[in-house]
Order: sequence, then C-alpha cells, then structure tokens
Amino acid sequence: MPGYHRAELTAELRVVATGRAGEPSEEQVEAARRVAGGTGLAREAGPETILLAGDRREVLEAAMEIVEAALDAGAHTVEVRVETEGEADRFGP
Repeated sequence: MPGYHRAELTAELRVVATGRAGEPSEEQVEAARRVAGGTGLAREAGPETILLAGDRREVLEAAMEIVEAALDAGAHTVEVRVETEGEADRFGP
C-alpha cells in the first residue's frame, strides 16, 4: 500500500442549524454522535461538533456514516473538514 494511504487523518463534522431555532435539533446531533461513538475514532468536541482521528480510510468511511445519520435524522447541512496529520511518506515500502 502506498505511503500516502497510511496518513493519519482528522475529520471535524458539525451539524449546522437550519431554521429559526438557531441550533440543530438534539435528535440530529444525537444521531450523529451515536454513529461516531460506535466507530471508536471519536474524540472530544463541542456541543454540535464531532472530531474523528485515525487511519485515512477508517476516518473517511466513518465521516460518511455520520453525515448519513444526521441527514436521516432531518439535518439539512453537515459541515465536514478533513486534515492530514503530518506528512505521509509517499515513497515508503
């Protein structure tokens, strides 16, 4: 497997408020948190934010599952920010 596929990633997901209340519904946030908790990748974050850290493929797959859960619960917008942790060796064994 190429080195750039082994890079550690972090993903920050935030269920965005839609409507007049100014906050996403608790159901939308809880649906996202339930899925995130089951991944084993979740870290501490804010009230509407979920932070994942780990292997590239695992983080990306978990992020998609979390977005789907929030949308299924009625969310209209989920912001996703993905970053690599350090430099991945592109030419390693």
